[in-house]
Amino acid sequence: MDRYIAKIGSSKHTTGDPSKRLRELHYRHLVTVPFEDLSIHHNQPIELEVNRLYEKVIDYNRGGFCYELNSLFYHLLTHLGYEVSIISARIFDDEGVPGPEYDHMALLVQINELWLCDVGFGDLFLSPIKVMCEDIQFDGRKWFKIERTGEENEYVLLESKDQKRFEKKYLFTLQPKKIPEFYDQCYWKQNHPDSYFVKNKICTIPTPDGRKTLFNSKYIVKSGGLRTHTSIQSSQHESAILQQEFGISI
Repeated sequence: MDRYIAKIGSSKHTTGDPSKRLRELHYRHLVTVPFEDLSIHHNQPIELEVNRLYEKVIDYNRGGFCYELNSLFYHLLTHLGYEVSIISARIFDDEGVPGPEYDHMALLVQINELWLCDVGFGDLFLSPIKVMCEDIQFDGRKWFKIERTGEENEYVLLESKDQKRFEKKYLFTLQPKKIPEFYDQCYWKQNHPDSYFVKNKICTIPTPDGRKTLFNSKYIVKSGGLRTHTSIQSSQHESAILQQEFGISI
C-alpha cells in the first residue's frame, strides 16, 4: 500500500493522533482521486476485487464510484491498523425517498469515537463525521449532522450549505457488511438503463477553493464563489479536459 499512500500525498508515518491521521488520509484521498463513472461509458466492467481496484486507481491513475473508492479506502485503513467496517447506505432521491439496501457503500471507523468516512459519494464531507454526536459539524465548506431515525441503530446524514436548511443525504445502519454483498447493486448501477450512472457521465474532484466537474456535455468549475461552465464540443475536447484537469487518460 506504500504507492497508494504516496499517490494521495500522505506519508507512511502512522504514529501520533490516529483521528488526526484519519482526517488527513480522508481529505488527501478526496483531493487526489476523482469520483467518476467513466468505465461505464467506455464498456469497462467494474470489479471490486482489491487487486483490480488497485490497478485501476493506482497503476492507471483513475478514480471510481462509491463501491470502488470506499472498498479501496477500506483496504488502506485496514492495512494501517484501523478498526474499520463497511456499511450499507440508502441515498435519498429528489422526492425524499431512500434507495434500496446496498444503494451506497460507506465506512465506519472506531477510534475512541465512531467516525463515518466516505470517499466515494462525489460531493459530500471532506473530513470524517462523528456518528454519536448531536452537534452540527463543519468540514470547512459545509455543515453536517447525524440524527437517529427512531428505528434501532438507524441514522440519517444531513447536509447544509448555510447551517440553517438541512437536506437528507442518506440513511445508514451500524451493521457491518461484506464487499460481495454489494455486487448485485454494483452490477445494476453499471448496466440498468434506469441507473443514474448509465444516464450520466461524471468526473469530479474538490480543489483548494472549490470543485472541478465534468458532467455529460459540460465542464464546470467552482472557484472562490464563482461558477463557470464550458460546453464540451467533441470526444477529443472531452479527452483533453480529462487529461489536463483530472490526469485521466482512457
